[in-house]
Amino acid sequence: METTTSSERGPGPARSSGLEHPKASHSVVCLHGSADADSWFSDQLLDFGAWAWDGSNHLGGQPASAAESREWAASAASALVEAETGPVHVIATGSSALGAIALGASRPELVKSLILGDPEVDPADVAYASLLRDVRAPTLVIAAAPAFDTDISKPQSVAGGIKNGVFVIIDNCHVPAHRNRPASFNEWAKSFINIAEGLHAFTRPEEDGNV
Repeated sequence: METTTSSERGPGPARSSGLEHPKASHSVVCLHGSADADSWFSDQLLDFGAWAWDGSNHLGGQPASAAESREWAASAASALVEAETGPVHVIATGSSALGAIALGASRPELVKSLILGDPEVDPADVAYASLLRDVRAPTLVIAAAPAFDTDISKPQSVAGGIKNGVFVIIDNCHVPAHRNRPASFNEWAKSFINIAEGLHAFTRPEEDGNV
């Protein structure tokens, strides 16, 4: 696991037209557990040409436990398969990050990378650690730290529990980082997506040969 900090300042949030399939060179999907998924990720939809999946109709919104997150992830996987996007880069924040982790663990063929902002997890959940161990996709965890003594143990546990996890702290930033410091969040995500694309291209022929 690698850890980096950033103190960059970004502009205020931009707005997007909403649920459209990506126009960017790489498919990016934002997962969220409420009906305002498009506005919650407005900067990311605009910057990445991403589209948002609204999970509010699945298990009442946000997954509340590692076990429940697998069902939530199954619904998200069905939406990705139906959309015929191929493997995607997944952005999720807060409680939805747990569902994204479950998606990466249960359907690795659909996920090129995970970008998790300020993940809300329960390290005491007995199924949580095994869920992290099953994630194969490279994972970037971004945590906002408004103060020097901010508790970052939850996002740190995510990055530390995933084999290919990278941890970034954005100092002097309030939660959620993807809205309060969108420029910094998106720059880290873009750089990570480019790296993940390279890794995917490098490993794909070998994976295809083993099918």
